[in-house]
Amino acid sequence: MAVVGVGEMGRNHARCLASMKGVDLVAVVDSDEERRSAAATAFECQPFSSFSQLPQIDAAVVAVPTALHAEVGRALMERGVHCLVEKPLALDRAQAQILIEAADSANVVLQVGHIERFNPAVRQLEICLEGEQVLVANARRMSGVSARVGDIDVVMDLMVHDLDVILYLMGNQVEDTIAVGIDGAHGFDHVTALVSFEGGSMASLTASRITQNQIRKLEVTTKEDFYSVDYSNQELLIFRQGRLDNDGMVEGRYVLDVDTRRVFLRRTEPLVSELEHFMGVIRGDCENEVDGRQGLNALNLVWDIQEKLGRSTTP
Repeated sequence: MAVVGVGEMGRNHARCLASMKGVDLVAVVDSDEERRSAAATAFECQPFSSFSQLPQIDAAVVAVPTALHAEVGRALMERGVHCLVEKPLALDRAQAQILIEAADSANVVLQVGHIERFNPAVRQLEICLEGEQVLVANARRMSGVSARVGDIDVVMDLMVHDLDVILYLMGNQVEDTIAVGIDGAHGFDHVTALVSFEGGSMASLTASRITQNQIRKLEVTTKEDFYSVDYSNQELLIFRQGRLDNDGMVEGRYVLDVDTRRVFLRRTEPLVSELEHFMGVIRGDCENEVDGRQGLNALNLVWDIQEKLGRSTTP
C-alpha cells in the first residue's frame, strides 16, 4: 500500500497502516519534501514527490486536497489500484462520477473515508435501531478555528460526517432541507441545517469551526427510546421513560423514573477499523459499506444545503 498525501489525515493513515498485520506500507507521496521525508522516516517506507513515481502497489489511501481527488484517484484506479479516498469524495458531481466510473471500469474497490461509520458507538447504535423508526436525530459537530482545511466550507468539511451517518441510520428518502449559516473566510464557518424525510422523520445538524469547545455528539429519538452518542468518547447511552402505575404518586405528584443504560463498547480506533474494512473488501471478505455511490449520496445532501445557504459548488 501507499498513502498519497501525508498532511494531518494522511499521516494518521500511514501510522495505522505501518502497524497493521497483513499490510506492507511501501511508500508515501507528498509534494512537500519535509512532510514526505518525515513520514517516510517515521514509517520506514519510500518517499515520492508524485503518485506517478509509485512502484506497483495493490491499494492506496488518497488523502490529498479534495480538489485533487478525481485526478489522483482516477489515475491510480486505471492502474488497477484499489483506493480509499478521504471524505469528501469530490468537490462536485462531475468529479465524483469520474471516480465512481473509474472504479467500475477497472473493477477495483473505491471506498470513501467516512470514518464515523466505524466508530463503535455508531455501529452499536445501528444494531439497537433495527426494527425501530427514527423520529428525530440531532447532530452537533463543533470546533474552534483550525488551519487544517482552508479550501472547503464547514458543511463539506465537518457536517458531511454527520450527514453520512444520518443517511446510514435514517435512509436516503430526503424530502426537503432548510439551512442558515455564518459566513467566514473560506465559506460558511457555522451552519445549522434541518433535513426532513419521507414519513415525517427529521434531523437537525449543526457544524461549526468557530466554537471554542469541541463537541461531537449525536442524539436519536424513537417511539420508545432516546439514544445519546458521544463520538469522541465512544459512548452510547440509552434512556427510556418509566411507565406510571398506581404507586406512582408521592404527595399528590406523579414521579416518572427514567431508566438509563450505558452500553458496553469495546473501544477501537475508528481509522484502524475503517482500514481493516477496506482490506476486507479488497480480499472479498465483506461488502463495501461506504462505496462511491454512498459518498455521492452524502454529497448530494451537502450540495442541497449549500444551495439553501446561497452558495452551491455543484455544476
